[in-house]
Amino acid sequence: MTKRDLILNTMQELFQEGIAGTASVNDIAKRAGIAKGGLYYYFHSKEEVMDALVEREYETIISHCRELLDKSSLNALDKLALLLHTYTGSYVDPSLDEYLHLPQNAAIHQKSLAHILVSLSSLVTDILKQGNEEGTFTCDYPEEYSEILLSVFTFLMDPGIFSWSKEQVFRKLKALSTMLEAGLCCAPGSFSFLYK
Repeated sequence: MTKRDLILNTMQELFQEGIAGTASVNDIAKRAGIAKGGLYYYFHSKEEVMDALVEREYETIISHCRELLDKSSLNALDKLALLLHTYTGSYVDPSLDEYLHLPQNAAIHQKSLAHILVSLSSLVTDILKQGNEEGTFTCDYPEEYSEILLSVFTFLMDPGIFSWSKEQVFRKLKALSTMLEAGLCCAPGSFSFLYK
């Protein structure tokens, strides 16, 4: 394990113990068993450690999604369903998730949402291009459709930002599926996997 990973693992432990918010750089270094200067070799501040931890947490999810798609021989619609179900069903450390949703951490939360959107967007773009080749979709703007679709899942459906009822979530996903079916020239019901 690298020292960088040791620092991130230590920070994750502090989150799980509920004391990451009050821990100083000195506390993190001491807990990791390294000199304070050793921490500063990898990170310039506690905020950078937090940013890196959040990025690592979500990169694990994104890598898992990418691996599943790379191994898959599914058609475009089934691949998209697989990707969205995998992403939305992924485990995120609850202590880290809770920390991100605190009002004072809005900037790091926003960065994490942008990172997820950009990273997953290339995967969705490839799926939409595959759908064009298969004749499943007619999409002149696969990259833009990807970003719009993912903005729903990374922002609008984030329970830490919005407290939608189950009925509201259902209606939003039903509306999204109708929009995608019309916009991508798919048969009605093609995107029903979004709300079922």
